[in-house]
Formats: sequence, C-alpha cells, structure tokens
Amino acid sequence: MRIALVDLLFCWPPHGGADVDTYQVARQLHEQGQQVHLFVSSLEGAWDRGSFDPEDLPFPATRIDFTPKGFTAQNVPRRIHKTVSAWQPELVMVTDGFFLKPLVLQALSDYPTIGRYYAYEMACHRDILHFKEGRVCPYAFLDTPDLCRTCAAEGLETLLKSGQGNAWTQEYIAARAYAPEYYYQNKNGLNSMNAAVVSNPAMAALLKSHVSQINTIPGGVDLKQFSFTAAPASSDKFIILMTGRGEDPVKGVDVLRMAGERLYRERDDFEIWVTMPEGSPSTPWFKPIGWRSHDEVVRLYEQAHVVVAPSIWEEPFGLIAVEAMACGRPVCASRIGGLQYTVEHTKTGFLHTPGDSADLAKQLSLLMGNAALCASMGKAGRDRVESQYTWTHIVQHHYIPLFKKVIAETRS
Repeated sequence: MRIALVDLLFCWPPHGGADVDTYQVARQLHEQGQQVHLFVSSLEGAWDRGSFDPEDLPFPATRIDFTPKGFTAQNVPRRIHKTVSAWQPELVMVTDGFFLKPLVLQALSDYPTIGRYYAYEMACHRDILHFKEGRVCPYAFLDTPDLCRTCAAEGLETLLKSGQGNAWTQEYIAARAYAPEYYYQNKNGLNSMNAAVVSNPAMAALLKSHVSQINTIPGGVDLKQFSFTAAPASSDKFIILMTGRGEDPVKGVDVLRMAGERLYRERDDFEIWVTMPEGSPSTPWFKPIGWRSHDEVVRLYEQAHVVVAPSIWEEPFGLIAVEAMACGRPVCASRIGGLQYTVEHTKTGFLHTPGDSADLAKQLSLLMGNAALCASMGKAGRDRVESQYTWTHIVQHHYIPLFKKVIAETRS
C-alpha cells in the first residue's frame, strides 16, 4: 500500500501525544513494509507547526513551508493537495490538525480518505478545557454549532486581539472558524471522508451522527523504551508522580495539590513530584521538578510508587497512564476521556471523579504502605500494555486492516 499521512501540526521532537501518534504510525508502517510518506504543513516563525527536519525521521517525509501571508484557507489545502498528489498515494489519512482540517479533507477527497480526530477538534473550539463553572460543558460543537460558535468567539476575543497563540491563532483566523458558515465547512469535511479514527468510545459517540464509519483505535507505546521494574523499596518516602505539562491547568495539578493537602494532615511519609517549572510554588511534600526529556521521564516512572493523571479535560487517550503501566506502576487517573478506558479501575489502578481531590486522596491513601497492592496493580498494568497497547500491535491489528478495507471498498 501507498499511504500518505497528512499532519497540519506535527513537530519533532514532539509537542504532545498527537505528534507521537503520527510518528509511531508512520514508523510502524514503514518497518512493516508499507510505503508511507508524511506530509506536514510548516509555518514560518512558528514553534508549534512543522518545526522538524525531515532528515531526522526514520521514514520519508516532506515539509510544506508557508509564510504567514501565504497561510490562507485557499492556499494551504491547494498546496497540500498538489504535493500529496505528486506522490500518487492509494489512501490518505489526515491526522492532527485544527481549523483548516475540514478544508484539507475536502481538497483530498478525490482519494480514499481517513480522518483521525482528537477531542479538541470535536468537543470545544473555545479551548481544550471544555470545563465551565466547575463542571463539564454539556454542549457539543458538532450538535450545537450556533451556541458553541458564540461561546468560542467570545472566549477567543482577547487572545485574538492580543496576537498571541502563534500558528493556532493564525489558523483560526484563516479558517474563519468564528463565522457561522464554518460549521458547514466542518460538516463537509466529515462527509468527505471514507472513515474516521478516534481514540476512545466517548469520542466515537460525538461523531456517530456525522460519520458513517468510525473506528476506535487507541494510542500506544514503544515497549522497548520501558522496563518492568519493581517499585523502590528503600525510599523513606512514598513517591507520587505526575508527568506531562504539569503547569497546564487542564491536566489537574490543582486537584493533585489539594489531594496532597488532605493527605498531609494525617501523614508526612510521601512526596508529590510534578514535571512543571522548578520555580513553581513548592512545599515539603510538593516538588516541582522542572521539564524532563522522555528518557528522564521513564527513569522517573521507575523511581515512583504510583503515577497520577488527574486531568479535568477529555484526554483523547492518556499516554502517561499507559507509559506508567508499561513500567509496572499503578495509576490513579480521572474517569474522563480516554483515561477511563486505559486504566482498569481496581485492577491496574484507580479511577476518580474528575476534579474530586477527596476521591483521589482516598485512593492514594489505599496505595500508600500497601506494597502488595501496588505490585499486583503494576503487574496487571504491564500485562495490559503488552497485550493491547504496543505500537506494533496497534498498527498491525488496527491500522493496516482499516487501510486495506477502505482501499478495497473504494475499488469495488
């Protein structure tokens, strides 16, 4: 097969889990003997769009460079179509993207096309938080476009006027995502696809009335990067670890901090480590440990007793949870987004009510001092990753059959 992957936001080294998804799918397809080529839009001067050297990747890739002046709703889809067409793919999968994604999908609709969608592309165009007044917003952009468009425009007004947001803001303006007609552009993009890919059943439910063929395919890990190790026995402190963008409010660090305050009223035999700027407020038990490379994060998993993912937004997958399980660590995660499907409650860890620090503190307390429970959950997590969440398995058993099916359907 000749598979073209088109990504509007890809960067390497990665800026997030979506970059890792695209990289690993392309790498696995390449290693499994498929012809694959990654096409990426790059915006001059932007750190968050196309900042990578194609020569650094282990598979063929092309960076399509745009100046700010040329980054328009007409020019971006046209140039992407022209560049992809020159390669003559059998199938195109449009992976990560924001507001120009529907237009790119329509431009490529003369090919069998699959769109991979993330939570922030479906749930809320105001921001990825999708949280209002302490609760999840009950509306969905695809089903309540007029209401959500108004909210999005109001929520982004200050950001747009300030000129912040880099490529994200420029794309929002270029696509006219604030305009009423954008809803129909989005619908046309969905209708132009042969199939959609999402990471979890909750996201599939958002698309069920808009796309005829929806495939739920989770993310994964490269198991060679993770060693299944016993938790440290000699430490005098129980280490609770939160990795990722700890300073981002949507990741739930405030929930974890409040849970720590509850625990500290009764005990002082623990520390909470969070990968966030070292200058952030700390306490004797709450330790901001700065940004870490991925290799350093893996070492942190090995030093921790439990890993926490207290997100308060719809995480598409929950990569941190799966990486922690690959190292044999129990996970305490929010019952939200993809996390509620990757973590098996009471088996590989615990799921707590999003935003509920008391619930999280209770679960952490159950694990503290219970080495046997931590070990059994860690072993169950590792087994789960080995059977379901390796990239080799995901590409071989999910993506390749899907690609073959879509190509065959369009030929029949």
